[in-house]
Amino acid sequence: MQPNGQKNILLIEDDLMVRQALGQALTTENYQVVQAANRHEALHEVGQRPIDIVLLDLNPRTENGWETLQRITALQPHLPVVAMTARPEHEPDSRSRAVDVILEKPLNLSVLLRVLNELTSQTPTRRRSHRSDRSQ
Repeated sequence: MQPNGQKNILLIEDDLMVRQALGQALTTENYQVVQAANRHEALHEVGQRPIDIVLLDLNPRTENGWETLQRITALQPHLPVVAMTARPEHEPDSRSRAVDVILEKPLNLSVLLRVLNELTSQTPTRRRSHRSDRSQ
């Protein structure tokens, strides 16, 4: 979190137009948005600055979103993760993959903002408990 209370969101999205539009919308809502186009950039950012929440595209054109998620959570296992997908059939996998919420594209901004607010307000212990409850 920034000294001014802004939450740091790592936005991982390979589509430049989507990444820029979503980044702008979240910045307008008082989030500090760190943008990454791919896994390499995302891992670099996780190592460079504190991240409060990850917003991850599960279906980038050239990479596996699940692999990106696995690498990020290996570095910071308690980070809340919101996954975005145009393929909602991925949802069952989320229970075993450290995803807090999966949102279907195209995103509803008001739903996304509510989810981000809820997740960044929870303690890591409460999120872990919630994840455990879902996987049973």
